[in-house]
Amino acid sequence: MKNNGPVTQREIDYPESAVFVSRTDLKGVMTDANASFIEVSGFGREELLGKSHNRVRHPDMPAWAFADLWATVKSGHVWRGIVKNRAKNGDHYWVRATVSPIVCHGKVEGYAHSDDDHNSTC
Repeated sequence: MKNNGPVTQREIDYPESAVFVSRTDLKGVMTDANASFIEVSGFGREELLGKSHNRVRHPDMPAWAFADLWATVKSGHVWRGIVKNRAKNGDHYWVRATVSPIVCHGKVEGYAHSDDDHNSTC
């Protein structure tokens, strides 16, 4: 597991209206991220796209949580949980995450990560 340190003890407070959406390929490499995700994470779009979604993984998150996430979405189901993400500057923010397989023509093409219940189709 990659250690995304250093970290601070500062929590980022963001508006309740902010909706984070990102997409990854089957290996967890980011293919898209919306403006809210980019702004709160502190990373530039070019620092996120083409990189592992683990880039925002906070070291406090237990490995078993992500093992469960991957087992769930690889079996074709939606995973929901609370995730502590690390911003570029080491601060953190909490996300009520939903990760869904993106199904195109009956085949899983990637995963949609959001903080609400998005429909994940191509």
